Amino acid sequence: MACGRSWLVRGAMVVSHRSGGGGDPVPDDEALSPEMFDEVYAQVAGAALTNQLFDQVLGPFPPGVEPFSLVPRAGLDRVLAELRLGRGDHLVDLCCGRGGIGLWFASVSGAGLTGVDFSPGAIAQARRRAGLFVPRPRASFVVADAAGTSLPAGTADALVCIDALQLVPDPSRLLRETARVLRPGSRAVITTWEQHTGAPAGLPSSFSITDAGALAEAAGLHVLVREERGDWLKQQQAFYQRAVAADSDTAEPALHLLADEGRAMLPYLAFARRLLLVASA
Repeated sequence: MACGRSWLVRGAMVVSHRSGGGGDPVPDDEALSPEMFDEVYAQVAGAALTNQLFDQVLGPFPPGVEPFSLVPRAGLDRVLAELRLGRGDHLVDLCCGRGGIGLWFASVSGAGLTGVDFSPGAIAQARRRAGLFVPRPRASFVVADAAGTSLPAGTADALVCIDALQLVPDPSRLLRETARVLRPGSRAVITTWEQHTGAPAGLPSSFSITDAGALAEAAGLHVLVREERGDWLKQQQAFYQRAVAADSDTAEPALHLLADEGRAMLPYLAFARRLLLVASA
């Protein structure tokens, strides 16, 4: 990642607050690239101490999960429960990253998994990680744009998207793709951030969305749950504080990235809402 910035910090540079906007598209030449994510995921893969920090502050997580999102363990347990997965169901994980969360959900539920991410490096790691889970889930991974997956329409029994909606160039397109891929009556569970009404201009991209529920309804989804999670936001704050405190000249590159992210994001958390969104097709 150029300039030592993590994916969220780079996102802060390309999406700014837009008055009246609900997640406006980012110009293509400014959008986050697969190459940016490839570099970050390569650094995280070998970062034992950084992964321990996730586990200590936000976990503990089951073996093999090693998330790179900021949803705490209790939050992911809630996401899994809201998906209502059954044995043999088909789960789609949009913006799956290294795949650990989707693989965990598929392993414990008996569902089959299709993970989608535009980062070839992330997908390569996800394919290797499937063998870390017992029982090993039925899983496939696809390099594709989350807003245009080319997956067959109406074939997913559930869809999950963790901490990514706010970073895609056009959140509405991703939500329309979600509605297209889901079979009628099935569920999507999304975690993201929103900005408070009256927040100052120039907020980082993580807070670029003003009303994720309205975006979901406009995309053809029916919102079942829109829940603000202040407890998740407090754990995010604690995670960033720990990352900044642990940063040093000899720290892992991945920890440098997260510490930079923390320094950039901590001043803005007061203007953010942490959101759990559950919607049906």
